[in-house]
Amino acid sequence: MLLVQEITKQEVIIVVYFIIVVVVLVVLFILFFYTFQRRKNNLLIERVVAQKEFESTLIQAENEIQEATLKNVGMELHDNVGQLLSVAKMQLRSGLSQLTDDKKEAFNEALETVDLSLTEVRQLSKTVNGEVLANLDLQEAIQVEIERLNRFSHTNATLLVHGEPIFVGKKEKIIIFRIVQECCSNVMKHADAEHLTISISYKEEHLQIIIKDDGIGYNTHNNKLGSGLINMQRRAEMINAQLVAHSMQGQGTEIKLTYQPPPYETA
Repeated sequence: MLLVQEITKQEVIIVVYFIIVVVVLVVLFILFFYTFQRRKNNLLIERVVAQKEFESTLIQAENEIQEATLKNVGMELHDNVGQLLSVAKMQLRSGLSQLTDDKKEAFNEALETVDLSLTEVRQLSKTVNGEVLANLDLQEAIQVEIERLNRFSHTNATLLVHGEPIFVGKKEKIIIFRIVQECCSNVMKHADAEHLTISISYKEEHLQIIIKDDGIGYNTHNNKLGSGLINMQRRAEMINAQLVAHSMQGQGTEIKLTYQPPPYETA
């Protein structure tokens, strides 16, 4: 009887030890699996962050190259092409003074064309040169672009401004203007629109720009993103702005850009 009891006790102890061992192994396996998954997730997160940083750096480099190129173009337009047109304008005026009245009409038209070209070159040199843009208010720069659009397109463009302007850094201002400029270019090339309205709304902590046209529009479900819209979205990402495009076939297009300056950029 005692022998049976001792054997039973030993079996119980063995079973208890076995259960403990199994529990310990299960706990160790769970800890190992959790640690493995955590490291795996961390590696995936680090990879995603690294990829985003790489893409951000690449976009930043592309933007800097574009701005440097545009700056050189702007300087060439202002210093060289502008000077040549100014000389041509003076020569035409000088020639006009030596002509009889009946021969002046054709030269007057040529003088008007050169004068218009000179004005356009000067305006264009402002909008392509980032350093010049940095010294303009955002709405000032957009107004220059609208005037250019109205001169050389059948589209009637209008600028509306609501609220009191908030502070926007120079870099961010240039990027926002480039987005608006790209959008205006797309309207001129593809929209076949009669009217274009750009609304700037200054809120307490952010600004919102809505660019709306009454052109042919496009089907967002069937069309792939064009290079112009891709460029606008990439620029918006550089300043952590939100850009939303909405369009319907035959009902025009609306681009909405929302930008919130960081706390240190408040006025």
